[in-house]
Amino acid sequence: MDPARTVRELKELRALTATEEGAQRVAWTDGWARDREWFAALLDDLPVSSETDEAGNVWVTLPGDSPTSVVVGGHLDSVPNGGWLDGSLSVLAGLESLRRLAAEGTPAVTVRLVDWADEEGSRFGRSLLGSSACSGNFDPDELRDMRDAGGVRLEDALAAHGVDIDRAHAASSQLDGAAAYVELHIEQGPVLDAIETVRAGIPTVVIFAQSLRGLSHAKEEDTREEHIEQSVLALDRLVGRAIAWVEARGPSART
Repeated sequence: MDPARTVRELKELRALTATEEGAQRVAWTDGWARDREWFAALLDDLPVSSETDEAGNVWVTLPGDSPTSVVVGGHLDSVPNGGWLDGSLSVLAGLESLRRLAAEGTPAVTVRLVDWADEEGSRFGRSLLGSSACSGNFDPDELRDMRDAGGVRLEDALAAHGVDIDRAHAASSQLDGAAAYVELHIEQGPVLDAIETVRAGIPTVVIFAQSLRGLSHAKEEDTREEHIEQSVLALDRLVGRAIAWVEARGPSART
């Protein structure tokens, strides 16, 4: 397990497509596709398979003794001028967890890492596109004629990246056998708390499985690398717990 490697890879990703204004990894653009090609090259030395589903989500699979799976999710796409860790942190931390598991042998259950396509929805204003298709909350007729600022239709932009909008719902088959889902995400609470002059909205209800401490100031350039490394280790521990939970419950874990 090498969390420092994750930090180095995050910096490589930032250097690949970021500008002084921030990350430029908007989904269904050449920059986003280039980042995905870079990510694919990181898998070369691992005993995993990789596939892109009908909605454009990329799935990396480390086979286990059981086909029942633990899924680690994230996304490489960003908003324009976005944070360097948002979404990508979970993808690359999940990759480091896959590396550890692969080095130790065959895991008890299958572990899958998914890079969701167009979680941010920045280009067309429709977020969670790939994950919605996977979960069954996707109506192509409601989406196909949405247009970006340049007048390009959503259906055409997806087609340019190999996605047929009318078949995107078939991505739901990727969840067959999935019993647990883990995602690492940034949070800005300590940052907002420290700024007395800012006004912020407060949600009345938050539902979560577990909160992990250790990563703050996630979109700031001065993010302490040790905090990022701590979050990578925390995700790996949670993946390990998820594996143990699924293994202990056997087939009933999927019900």
